[in-house]
Amino acid sequence: MTDTETRLRDYLHTQAATFPDSAQGPGLEPPERRRHWPVLAAAAAIVVVVVLAASLMTRGDRPDPARRPAPPVSGAAPQVPYTVYEENSLHDGKQKVRIPTGVDGYFFGRAGGGWLGSKMPKTGQFQPGILLPNGAFRTLGPDRSGYQVLSPDRKQVAMYHYLSNTRGQVIVVDIRSGKQVTQLPAATGQPALLGWNQDGLWMDRGKAGLVVWQPASGQQRPVSIPGFDGAAAIPAAAGTIVVSAKAGGKRCLKAGALRDDGFKVLREYCDEGPEQLYPVLSPDGRTMIHSVRAEAIDVNTGQVTKLKLQDRMTDTLPLPVFENGTQLLTLTETVGSGGLVHNQLFRCDITSGECTLLVKKADGWTIHEP
Repeated sequence: MTDTETRLRDYLHTQAATFPDSAQGPGLEPPERRRHWPVLAAAAAIVVVVVLAASLMTRGDRPDPARRPAPPVSGAAPQVPYTVYEENSLHDGKQKVRIPTGVDGYFFGRAGGGWLGSKMPKTGQFQPGILLPNGAFRTLGPDRSGYQVLSPDRKQVAMYHYLSNTRGQVIVVDIRSGKQVTQLPAATGQPALLGWNQDGLWMDRGKAGLVVWQPASGQQRPVSIPGFDGAAAIPAAAGTIVVSAKAGGKRCLKAGALRDDGFKVLREYCDEGPEQLYPVLSPDGRTMIHSVRAEAIDVNTGQVTKLKLQDRMTDTLPLPVFENGTQLLTLTETVGSGGLVHNQLFRCDITSGECTLLVKKADGWTIHEP
């Protein structure tokens, strides 16, 4: 037995001896039959680890089998909605819809047989609604409402309704009927509606901090995330979210999930830099994107994959958008003559970092959540 194996064995024996006899393991047998489970488990672990260590040492310097090369990244058209400013149109698959005058060119996902957007005919007037495939715009909720967020099942939409310049309330409207189904009491100050997942509607109430509201039950729950500075990505179908935060003078992405005892941070990724980070998270909650550094971070393992882009990713609106769990659409910024910024559209595979150019001249393009 080598010195390394001997030290490893002695260490594991020492750790096993620290378990009290009364400790209970995860077995299903009655407590009186489990008194020696930790010691037996530790002993078994010693055997497994020592055998593994010996196996690794006998392998010498033989390289691991080469990883299979990632399949080429498709150059097919985007599988999410996108708008083209010059055409004043929205594209989604084979559908192309002319955006009516007065309707904003930014959309918040497919819903109600169309796409959730905003109508802003003039200053001081704004109202959510659905852009329909025939080009009509069906308004939802009262005038002077905005910051709309879709429910996870896309049957309802939450919005903030201004009752005055300083006072308002969060309301929820059923998309199919157009009727208001619930609301929070009117209050001073405007919360930022960040997203809606299985935990509820996430809101940033400024000095009051983060709050999660369950519209069905009316319950509100404060959530403490140290260093949170206002931005979040909250996929509807995942329990994991990611927020931007400041920690020790650094900017950070914090991925985590809401538990009974509070918010549990599953992965934190920090770096130096003056820019605020705007989080992007895959729909399955497994991968977060650091747009400033063009990096994909695996929430479970912490593995970082550099995206192979020559130019800077857009790191403010419009943010990169996931088509699925592994394919990311992003605009890049190329500085041309006279300091003019030009955009190109890429699709990147976050598992390999490989990227394919989809649109060389994408100035005025905006990509949207599916």
